[in-house]
Amino acid sequence: MSTANVLSAAVREELLGEATWGLRHHLVRGAVDPSLLLSSADIEARLDASLLKWPYFTLLKSGESPPASSYTTVRDVIGHKVGGFPDPVAIRRLMAGGASLKLNQVADWHRPTRELARSLGEQTDCAANSYIFWTPGAQQGMLPHRDAAHVLAIQIEGRKEWHLHAAPGQIGAQAGLDVDSSSPTHVFTMEPGDVLYLPHGWPHDAVALDGGSMHLTFTLTGPTPENLVDAVLRRFLDKEEDLVHHFHTRALDARTSEVRAALVRTVAELDGPSWTRTALDSMRTEIG
Repeated sequence: MSTANVLSAAVREELLGEATWGLRHHLVRGAVDPSLLLSSADIEARLDASLLKWPYFTLLKSGESPPASSYTTVRDVIGHKVGGFPDPVAIRRLMAGGASLKLNQVADWHRPTRELARSLGEQTDCAANSYIFWTPGAQQGMLPHRDAAHVLAIQIEGRKEWHLHAAPGQIGAQAGLDVDSSSPTHVFTMEPGDVLYLPHGWPHDAVALDGGSMHLTFTLTGPTPENLVDAVLRRFLDKEEDLVHHFHTRALDARTSEVRAALVRTVAELDGPSWTRTALDSMRTEIG
């Protein structure tokens, strides 16, 4: 089975369909076979032997990260000394002290995750980022926070207690730590195979239970107004080569008038779907 199909069509609709998307959180129990995704054993092997480099991996404890130099090392790569590789002994020591290992942009270097990220992005008209959080028991990697994106979390190993802080005034468009975590609106525990959806900007935090926890998170980001404006600019720069490369031949008033007219033409030529597609293509290229 392709990893892109780890989430069945029925589960995808339940988590990401019109009845849920952007409206409320939703948890589906036992929706995924965790063996189809990265395991802690896979990650251990990559720490010991792969060419994975910082910042594809970082460490966090209660929202703070130690200096990268404290858990990276230098390796000999084709006769050259190159830094930023994982120091597995240091990483294990820091994790034993309560730090979480966070793997960033997993889709860049793990094909099954890339297949799933691409599929989720296409289904939701979003750009998908992927992360793994491996947290020791009774520890918390990140402080209560708000993501500027929708969140889909898949529990792979262990158990993690989640706290949502979705009271009026707490949900917002921008990422941030300005979260009042004194009275969670929802508390629940995720176990291997469980999948959670959070709408854009829902504040949350999570604490690993028992012997530790590992989960895979996708942040799903739709085009912002800035992304849509950037898409117009990219199309303008591609289509108006003469104006872009020979603007110096126009007097300032004429230059301003031509740019205004060209921008109006560019926006008129971009219908809704093509405008969105242009913005998403740019966002996904930047992620990749």
